[in-house]
Amino acid sequence: MTKILPLFVFLASLFLVQCSDSSPVIETLDNHKITVKDFEAAYDTALDSISRLQNIEKKTLLEFIEKDINEVPQNFQDLNYQLQKKNFYQTYRQMIMTRLVAEKNGYISRPDVAEVIKQVEMQTIAQMYVSEQVEKKIQITDEQAKAECERLRGMDRNIANLTIDKCLTFAKAQIKQLQTREQLPLVVERIKEEVTIKRNDKFDLDAYLAPKKKVEEPADKK
Repeated sequence: MTKILPLFVFLASLFLVQCSDSSPVIETLDNHKITVKDFEAAYDTALDSISRLQNIEKKTLLEFIEKDINEVPQNFQDLNYQLQKKNFYQTYRQMIMTRLVAEKNGYISRPDVAEVIKQVEMQTIAQMYVSEQVEKKIQITDEQAKAECERLRGMDRNIANLTIDKCLTFAKAQIKQLQTREQLPLVVERIKEEVTIKRNDKFDLDAYLAPKKKVEEPADKK
């Protein structure tokens, strides 16, 4: 769940920039109009981004949201609640209102705040880009899914009671997690290979990053 809040901060800054459209206006906050097109775009982007960051198929995420909150595991109930459309809308409008007030009070133009926003944006872009590159490498055949489904059925009675479609979906999720763990370090290495690194031999990076040692006071001064 910890990845969701930074994502919402990112969305708040992204969707405050409006594009002209002729869709119905839901409501106006100061001079900012929330249109149906704006909100649908924000919601769809949130689903797409969270599915990548949480390593969940978007289709599976949508099915997950449609379930009653009592039908999902307790550790996922918060995600289920936040992504209910009516709840997401309240979060979305609250972010816009907060952003508008923060701008009025000059908060966003503060250097320290600008640095935090830059850091959050960079982190989000990095996470999403890596997730997308890993996704491109994942390949799951029907044969693999069927074999994994049968293996899981033999190990877990609850899975054995699932319908074949749900079992295959669960099996694919398991295979995807395994392939993700395998592909992630490879993708990170490929990213490094695309960047030209020129080190400053006059700068001692190890010394700079080493933990600061506490200076012990002489015994006679204690």
